[in-house]
Amino acid sequence: MKYKKLKKQTPHTRYIKIILFWLLQKKISTSTKDALTTKQELEKEKIGFNRIRCPLCEWRPSKFSRWVCSDCENPEYFYSACGTVWNTFTTQGLCPGCNHQWRWTSCLSCSQWSLHETWYEKQSC
Repeated sequence: MKYKKLKKQTPHTRYIKIILFWLLQKKISTSTKDALTTKQELEKEKIGFNRIRCPLCEWRPSKFSRWVCSDCENPEYFYSACGTVWNTFTTQGLCPGCNHQWRWTSCLSCSQWSLHETWYEKQSC
């Protein structure tokens, strides 16, 4: 059996290999941390939306449900709408476009209006 003669590594070559190994380890630990953070955020979001429901028909919005900041006569009487489309429950009714705090929310299922705060189920201890 023939053995190849191993080349001597220069200090520069060893240094480069150590740096590459360190960078690879850092990337792996960062991507694992990001994956855990994303999973935890999804679980938190899922739990949060489970406690939101229309007080009239009990329809539950998802994180994909969207409302529009538009002029509204009854019951809000708001006429300076900006047209932003967003999920009103991710901001507790605050429009990210014009910073209007919506007191009322229209149900996307039954089309009725309810006070925004009544959509949140009370937590039982």
